[in-house]
Amino acid sequence: MNNRITEFPDKAGEKSLVYYTQPGVEAENYSMRMIYDSLRNGRTCVFVASSTSPASIKDQFRESGLDISPYYNRFIFVDAYNPLILAHSKEKYVISNPDDIIDFSKTMINLMKELPSSIIHFGSLSTVMDLCGEEETIEAVRIWNRMAKLYGHDIVYNFTAWPYSRKTLTTIQKELFTAVISIGSIAGTLLSYQRSGFPRSDCS
Repeated sequence: MNNRITEFPDKAGEKSLVYYTQPGVEAENYSMRMIYDSLRNGRTCVFVASSTSPASIKDQFRESGLDISPYYNRFIFVDAYNPLILAHSKEKYVISNPDDIIDFSKTMINLMKELPSSIIHFGSLSTVMDLCGEEETIEAVRIWNRMAKLYGHDIVYNFTAWPYSRKTLTTIQKELFTAVISIGSIAGTLLSYQRSGFPRSDCS
């Protein structure tokens, strides 16, 4: 797997990245590898679970051959899934109303203030957008990116390009993030890799 699309540069706290994929393409392998490598390198990682449960995500890591059990003390979940199906959550950080972007933002901002420098990973920004609305989610992402930079976090999103408005897709591709990784529809082919605002030495 190409390291340049599964690793952040060494300098933490300034980067926002989106895996931009077409429907039917899974970006989970890339993002799981990024999380695993970051945990091994001593960083704290936060996984925002909105389309599946934290328990299922742990299973996915294990099934992929990535043993994250030694790092559970630095692998933190934000549970935005179990409340959606009216199930109990064991996680410290829970989005009580996953379809309320204000509630979502309140939890995310509190988390950023409380935790040390971390990689915060949104398992499915598209799910958040489907629940909360396109414009509302984009404005929230702007806030999350600013707050992440302020408190020394890096932030990663998985986004599937469902038939949202042209404005939404253009904003996701060109305006919100310091890095955009586009993954195509043929066997997860890397279509393009853009790092805006990343020094060249960071990309090696």
